[in-house]
Amino acid sequence: MNAPDRYERFVVPEGTKKQLHRDPNVLFAGYKLPHPLQYKIIVRIHTTSQSSPTQAYTQAINDLDKELEYLKQAFEDEKNRYEDRMKQGF
Repeated sequence: MNAPDRYERFVVPEGTKKQLHRDPNVLFAGYKLPHPLQYKIIVRIHTTSQSSPTQAYTQAINDLDKELEYLKQAFEDEKNRYEDRMKQGF
């Protein structure tokens, strides 16, 4: 996607926040962008005593990475199937 950088400023932290909310040990997860001209994100995470904010954040990033890898592989598989069908004349 050839979107301007300003769109990524919302996509990355919003995806991370949504992933954090899936964790039952996370009580609160949020972020803010102090100024639109600076690429600075402030993340706030509150967890239960069974986890720490650092652990929750690391797990959320790892889970997102796995999801994106799965989506990438599924997309490539479907693209290959489509290309094979086109070669066969369908």
